[in-house]
Amino acid sequence: MMRALSAEFAKLKRSRMILWTSLVVVGYTSIGLAVFPLLKKAQAGDIAMGAAGIGDAFAKAGITEMNWANAMKFIPMGVSGAWGIMLLSLVAAYVFGRELREGTDIATATLPIRREYVAVAKMAVIAVWTVYLSALAVIADVAVVGIYMGFDTFAWSYVGRAFVETLYACLPIFLTLPLVGWFAMSRKGYLRPMLFALVTFMVANTLVGLDAAAYVPWAMPIVGVGVTWMPTRGELGAVSWLIAAAVFIVGMAVVLRSANRAELSA
Repeated sequence: MMRALSAEFAKLKRSRMILWTSLVVVGYTSIGLAVFPLLKKAQAGDIAMGAAGIGDAFAKAGITEMNWANAMKFIPMGVSGAWGIMLLSLVAAYVFGRELREGTDIATATLPIRREYVAVAKMAVIAVWTVYLSALAVIADVAVVGIYMGFDTFAWSYVGRAFVETLYACLPIFLTLPLVGWFAMSRKGYLRPMLFALVTFMVANTLVGLDAAAYVPWAMPIVGVGVTWMPTRGELGAVSWLIAAAVFIVGMAVVLRSANRAELSA
């Protein structure tokens, strides 16, 4: 197991994908500098913004003023409504599909390492990557909010809560990533896994405000932490997490099946 983990993490040393995913998170977070004035207008009852009901949605969620506590809530919302599904799916597609894309899949299949260890090691890499992107999102948002409103009312408790909530928003998406990995292992390139991610992203966003969202893993973050245009939060019960866990188990099963077939072919 340790050999598999060491091999998977060693592959990241010469990877530029970490840089590109980092730039996406920082770039998205930086947009907050342009969005904050619009949010203040919505809360103030601006006619143009009020027509869309955005101000009312914020009030319903208890966001009645733009301060540090409320500003940090938009970090996990970025996961649920913007970069979470697509970016983490790209990470999974890269981690699981890299050997096939580079033509080293046959050589990898002949290594004296159990296939389930390799799959678990890949998921461990994705987990660490997810934690890193979550932390980066929080750090970038602290910088953006600090530029906009200063650090007079800043408290580290806001940072800790934002980080925990961001990880919470990432967890249901993480449980779906073995399916993305399976698509990445089935054919060279990122087209199939990213098309799958795009479809799930669109489905998740169509479920905003519906009770069914709590039972679709890709939409669970929307229920748990809200989204920018509907920040009201809901409850994720045991059934929701059982469904997400079932998706994870099915995903890992098909990944291992594909890996075993590759080993037999080799």
